[in-house]
Amino acid sequence: MTQQRSIFIGGCPRSGTTMLGSILGAAKGCVVTPESHFKQTLLQSQSTSYKLDIDRDQLFSEMERNFRFKIWQTALPERSTCPPQLTPSDYSKLIRHLVDQYAQAHGTTDWQTWIDHTPQNIQNTEMLMHLFPKSKFIHLVRDPRAIAASVLPLDWGPDTGKEAAIFWAQKLAYGLSLEQNHPDRCLRVYFEDIIRTPKKTISGICEFCGIEYHDSMLEGGAFQLPKYTQKQHQLVGGRPDPSRLDAWRKQLDVWQISTIENTLGDLLPQMGYDLSAPSTLPKQPFTQKVRLNLMPLLSFFKKIRFTIKKKLYG
Repeated sequence: MTQQRSIFIGGCPRSGTTMLGSILGAAKGCVVTPESHFKQTLLQSQSTSYKLDIDRDQLFSEMERNFRFKIWQTALPERSTCPPQLTPSDYSKLIRHLVDQYAQAHGTTDWQTWIDHTPQNIQNTEMLMHLFPKSKFIHLVRDPRAIAASVLPLDWGPDTGKEAAIFWAQKLAYGLSLEQNHPDRCLRVYFEDIIRTPKKTISGICEFCGIEYHDSMLEGGAFQLPKYTQKQHQLVGGRPDPSRLDAWRKQLDVWQISTIENTLGDLLPQMGYDLSAPSTLPKQPFTQKVRLNLMPLLSFFKKIRFTIKKKLYG
């Protein structure tokens, strides 16, 4: 396990991290797993530093209840095989053991590189670099209007255009900080470049990560989606589709687009995205105003639906 490496893909949720993970996971010697939020959140739930020892029994008990870990459908090792207090090195070995168990269950036995596409990877980079010293990071950036069009209908995340814009900006800040402080370990990649110039972009990522590129990777079929995420990742598993780049223009109304652009201000063009909302908006229809007033109620029902889904798939 000392020779194994980790590639952590992160960014704002709905940026295409799963798509990119599936593509990179098709490279020789790579394994891609489901999102692994638990590797960060379990330490945070115990209010312990990643530099300190971890109580084994408490950790295992929380992992057995953790919804995100259940999605892996992978068994924990016998508790007796781990020391009562896990050092950071022990914890890292435990995570790699789970990756190996997942890989073997899905027919991969000779992997050297773990591809992890958890969006939140971009928020916990110091911890991940400490636990996985050979890791590299991909900061994936996508047009915030496309993010909004993708995330607003889901059971989690922001409920309005303004919330989606702030959501995007907050995640972007983590990635920009990582780029500035660790330029040798982080590569910024635009979702739009993957779609427009897939071969050039993916081969560049492979060169940065030290993995071997081949054209068949662009088919993106290396990852078996968990049932829980199949519906929201319907485009994963096929070649990048250029027709999807501007889908947000039809999915969002002009008031949502204007709200996103006004909230972000100069940040949009500074990140390479052109403004599109008209300077003068048409009068907002009554139905739009009603929808905004009902948003708190819609948000409440979204949370209930999300809770039900977790129980069904966890």
